[in-house]
Amino acid sequence: MPSYNDLLAEISTLKSALKETGSRLEETEYRLEEANDVIEAIRSGEIDALVVKAPNGHQLYTLKSSDHAYRIFIEQMTIGAVTLNRAGEILYCNSQFATTAGLSLEKVSGRHFSEFFAPDNQNSCADLMDRAWKDKCKAELLLLSAGGQEIPVLLSMQTLDLEEGLAMSVIVTDLSLQKEQQQLLQEKNSALEQAQHMTEELNANLERTVQERTRELYANQERLSRILETMAEGVGIIDTKGQLTYANPMAQKILGLEQSEIKERTYDDPKWQNLRIDGSALPDDEHPMAIMMKTGQPVYDHEIAVQPTTGDRFYISINAAPIRDEQGEIIAGIGTFMDVTNRRKAMQQKDEFISVASHELRTPITSLKASLQLLERMKDSPSSAMLPRLIEQSNKSLNKVSVLVNDLLNATKLTEGQVSLKKDKFRLSDLLENCCHHIRMDGNYEILCQGDNSLIVEADRDKIDQVLDNLVNNAVKYAPASKHISIQYYKDGDMVKVSVADKGPGIPPEKLPHLFERYYRVDSGGHQYSGLGLGLYICSEIIKRHGGQIGVHSAAGNGTTFWFTLPLSVTF
Repeated sequence: MPSYNDLLAEISTLKSALKETGSRLEETEYRLEEANDVIEAIRSGEIDALVVKAPNGHQLYTLKSSDHAYRIFIEQMTIGAVTLNRAGEILYCNSQFATTAGLSLEKVSGRHFSEFFAPDNQNSCADLMDRAWKDKCKAELLLLSAGGQEIPVLLSMQTLDLEEGLAMSVIVTDLSLQKEQQQLLQEKNSALEQAQHMTEELNANLERTVQERTRELYANQERLSRILETMAEGVGIIDTKGQLTYANPMAQKILGLEQSEIKERTYDDPKWQNLRIDGSALPDDEHPMAIMMKTGQPVYDHEIAVQPTTGDRFYISINAAPIRDEQGEIIAGIGTFMDVTNRRKAMQQKDEFISVASHELRTPITSLKASLQLLERMKDSPSSAMLPRLIEQSNKSLNKVSVLVNDLLNATKLTEGQVSLKKDKFRLSDLLENCCHHIRMDGNYEILCQGDNSLIVEADRDKIDQVLDNLVNNAVKYAPASKHISIQYYKDGDMVKVSVADKGPGIPPEKLPHLFERYYRVDSGGHQYSGLGLGLYICSEIIKRHGGQIGVHSAAGNGTTFWFTLPLSVTF
């Protein structure tokens, strides 16, 4: 199918051709009028002779009569010309008309003019001739050639006064070319309209597509923006010079950057110090972003430490990947990273715990081993004075090992969710009055219980007893000079609140938020206490599984109060 511009060019050419054809018709009619004027001048005697150039350009005719002059004129015409008598018969015609009719001149003369037209046009031709005797007239009819071809022609008729008498001059213009041009022009216009319609549809489709793609692009950008804004990982993009061009909100939070500072920093900015995990300085070429930009390969889970100019050191795990253009050239780099400080601290705590656990287990096991060795030596002659002390020491060591092993097992079960509670309803005062027998029997500390004796709870009696033992043991361990330990219990809404208080030195404020963490051990005033750092963690998990809460209040020099809550039961 021709292009839109090609159709416009073809239509312009056709219009020019039609205009030229119209001009030729007008020129022919003008020449015919001119011929009539000359003939009239000859007849009136105004012109004695007229020199006419022959069609071949060589011979000259000197005309003495108007009839002869008229014949010469119409013979030179490039369109058909016919002269009719009053009856509508052809007196003579030029060669062009005979050629159009597909006959010789001899076979044209003498025939009725209407015979040369299609049957359904013959009456129209007769009517046209009747009108032409009165006034000039024109009409388009279909000429039927000898070969049976219908030829569209334009008939221009007017009367003509010849020597032979009044006649009718008919100019027969073949409109075939003009009709073809008009038909072609119509087809081209139709094609142009179709092309315009198609162009409009294409433009509309293009506009819709652009709008849809724009909406999709905007939606994708919005979606990506929301993803980046809500990611738990930091995302940073650098250019080929290492300059930060983008940092999502989490990256700003981790790195301590404001939005306005992003473009002022590089990944190896001296305003923060990058370190290896062991604390040594990290060379610039060992930074994961530098490795990625140099090798062009992604880097995964590369962990480094960062020391800001102010604040605590933190650890991040970095994934880095290059961003390439269509030619595969690296144009930027993207890094995703997350703060793994807690993970790093947990690993450190785990390592410390293994060391502490080994030390804590080694002491009672060594003591137990020594006692057993002495008993082995004394088995044949036991000393009545030594034997009870060795058995007592062995039991203490064994109990200590048992406590440590139970703490480890309980902590593991609590972490894995394997601890099941055996709840029943009981009066809380009964449990509190009878707890911590080993401390009461020792006689060095006084445990005072005060509260509402009617309070009933639904809980695992053994697990709550374990919590109380741990809290009272902590009071004895960390406040040995406080000989009075107070246990209070009272109703607090739909819960029962229990508190264990001592009058010891208290706990530093910065340590309070970490007391219930696993493996956390308080070192107060340079004193190193025994234990695995699991007791308060186990207490916290037991209370949470009962649907209660646990906490602590402490002030330097004013003692410490641990508290927990349990759901209140109305009746047994």
